[in-house]
Amino acid sequence: MITDILVIGSGISGLTYAIKIGEQNPELQLTIISKNNLLESNTRYAQGGIAVVSNFQKDSHDKHIEDTLIAGAGKCDREVVKFVVEEGNQRLQELMDWGTQFDKKEQGLHLTKEGGHSENRIVHHKDSTGLEIQESLIRKIKTFPNISLLENHTLVDLITDHHTGSQNKRCYGAYVIQNLEHELSLIHISEPTRLLSIS
Repeated sequence: MITDILVIGSGISGLTYAIKIGEQNPELQLTIISKNNLLESNTRYAQGGIAVVSNFQKDSHDKHIEDTLIAGAGKCDREVVKFVVEEGNQRLQELMDWGTQFDKKEQGLHLTKEGGHSENRIVHHKDSTGLEIQESLIRKIKTFPNISLLENHTLVDLITDHHTGSQNKRCYGAYVIQNLEHELSLIHISEPTRLLSIS
């Protein structure tokens, strides 16, 4: 098998990456490998929700950043926290545009308060937010003709310079095993190093 981009892992990160690349580059063939079925990932087990500043009359990005830094007890990188908090609204809208449903009330999204948050800013889907996100991403990914899905496939090894004897510092593909039939397959990447590994 030959693919332009190989994505290893089918959780929220891998599927989001594939959707974005698939939309921006319809001429590229993407292949996603998942060690189980697409639904079986850590994403589906996330119950709580997503912390996003939605009510700017009572809340702010600065308050969310400070709450996160306090809860992190000095272990957080302020610039990373700032980036994630400020990107939150766009990423939430993206998920909704891709079909994710969140609980609502009359004036908009139903927001709750959890953990170290000082304001209601948790957007959720009942008590199964991760499952709702995973299912919506799977529905979206299946609309792309340029994305192939290999479920029940496990990465065995990446094909790199140590296989070829070269010193190019590149990845050329991967060996994967089909979990149900125990067959080993080789996936070549058309342009070396176009690979993303996300669990």
